[in-house]
Amino acid sequence: MGCYIGQFSLNAVLWFFLTWFPTYLVKYRGLNFLKSGYLASIPFLAACAGLLLSGFVSDYLIRQGKSIGVARKTPIIIGLVVSISIVGANYSNDTAYIIFFMALAFFGAGMGLISWVFVSILSPKPLIGLTGGVFNFMGNLASIVVPIVIGFLVKGGDFKPALVFIAAVALMGACSYIFLVGKIEQATVDSGEIERKRMAAINNAL
Repeated sequence: MGCYIGQFSLNAVLWFFLTWFPTYLVKYRGLNFLKSGYLASIPFLAACAGLLLSGFVSDYLIRQGKSIGVARKTPIIIGLVVSISIVGANYSNDTAYIIFFMALAFFGAGMGLISWVFVSILSPKPLIGLTGGVFNFMGNLASIVVPIVIGFLVKGGDFKPALVFIAAVALMGACSYIFLVGKIEQATVDSGEIERKRMAAINNAL
């Protein structure tokens, strides 16, 4: 469950940038479309850098003898904590600082997107498709919930509550990985037992 909550949180940050970020720059910060287009690309480049860095950091920790749990969870937790910095944009009217905080937040979200590694680690092989589907569902649930919630929060023309909301969701994701995701180890399951249960369910249905 902790991984699912964390995935929702990571995608919450992602979908803010995919949906409301251009509106934030143009309507709330008063930038023209051309300038906002150039500036809006900076956080996306930062997210790419964060995603690459998380892979390097995770593999480095493995080489240093850290457990797979520590190596995989550390970049995600750091990334989600860094994403909380999005709220810093509420305290500046300087465009450079605003873009800095936005880029830093999206950089953190990029670091966290290594989270898909847990699907292969924690899923029993016969159930990896189901696990991946639920994991993807939780992530994409954010694509429905977050834009709607932000739309409600910015009704008065003030984006500050929306950024606080994104920061709070990122904090929730970090806490879920810290307190809910326990020891990371490869799950195993008796495929024969699964098949027997499947056949028993079919027979009961008939």
